[in-house]
Amino acid sequence: MEHQFEFDPQLPDLRHALDRDWVARRFAEHWPPSAPAPLQITGARLQDTKYQPGKRCVATYELKLATSAGAGQTIGVVEATPAGVSHRLYSDDPQLPWLRDAADPAGMAARFAELLGAGPAAGVGCAVAPVRYRAGARCVFRYDLTIGAERRTLFGKLIGQGAEQLMGTVAALHQASGAAPELPQILPPLAYWPAVRMLVQPEVAGRAELNDLAFDPATDADARARWLRAAGSCLAGLHGLAGVDAPPRTLADDLAELAEYIAPIAIADAPLAERYAAAVAAVRDLAGARTEPAPVASHGAFRTDQFMIGAERLVMIDLDGFCWSNPARDIGNYQAYLAWKRIRQPQRADLIDQAGQLLLEGYQASRDLPDPHWLAIYASASMLKIVGRRFRSLTVKEWPLIPALLGAASAALERR
Repeated sequence: MEHQFEFDPQLPDLRHALDRDWVARRFAEHWPPSAPAPLQITGARLQDTKYQPGKRCVATYELKLATSAGAGQTIGVVEATPAGVSHRLYSDDPQLPWLRDAADPAGMAARFAELLGAGPAAGVGCAVAPVRYRAGARCVFRYDLTIGAERRTLFGKLIGQGAEQLMGTVAALHQASGAAPELPQILPPLAYWPAVRMLVQPEVAGRAELNDLAFDPATDADARARWLRAAGSCLAGLHGLAGVDAPPRTLADDLAELAEYIAPIAIADAPLAERYAAAVAAVRDLAGARTEPAPVASHGAFRTDQFMIGAERLVMIDLDGFCWSNPARDIGNYQAYLAWKRIRQPQRADLIDQAGQLLLEGYQASRDLPDPHWLAIYASASMLKIVGRRFRSLTVKEWPLIPALLGAASAALERR
């Protein structure tokens, strides 16, 4: 850890922000005054990193705590800038002032009591746990509620910008999914609370993840095939949906994102950055003057991670990026993440290839595949996003594998 983060002289303390032991000690010795200090910090797990060369690195950690009430957890934030290192709790985010109210058990118990018709808030027990947090952008909370003898879990998504629009999108998608069995199930929005910028949804029963089933060699082969084909069929159904408002997303938007990653790659590995920039240019050149096909309703970040397995139907989650886009974008993104998984887990290559084929079979049973040229373009662009995000997140342990992924991105274009 001593030397691997010394490539940015403007951030001399960068290595501390990515050292979980240092972070645990920092919080233990200087607990932020905005919350009662725990008895002990028992662990720190890196959750998310955003790095801007020469300017800042913001790292968020899931902190495991020992408190007087037992084990607990929270999220801590460490920021390295040219001025040094600072740390805070997630709830002290100046860009998301609603977080403190959303994390208050008593205040949220009152909201849930009203929502569920449970009478006085005093009769509702509410345990709050932050699940995922992106500094300045959003936070997902898990609320474990006790109402008499009943126990219930709900999830709240607090968003800095666009929470009301997300509520409208999810409500429209839920309504559509109830009327169209070819669509994946979309969880109903139970409430939108403007005062805390929060959308509330129920828990998926069982909480089994398609991603776990799809790539577990112990999974029954027939079950894997059934659910992966169902995922492809659900994606085809989504691409056939009409009448739900969402922003457009084109290849130009993706190319703009890819350009932002050149700087963090270059400061760590200048020759690799040149290869990366050339690959981005190749994507742009292959697209050339081609006109993108009519956009379809798109998940925006389609992978098997975005499906939970319900009782009889797949449930699609993480709809923040829902948009109207080229149908090749969703499938290309799926293929890109399969390529990345194949590079990281070569011992499971056959299983991964099978997952790709099964999903396409499910899709083709309901809808023609997108144009092969656009599939190659979007698959390559998504591989390049994965490359760039590994450097923006300073995922150093995966950097040795990046040349292989960069090669796969170029190969996808060359085959066309």
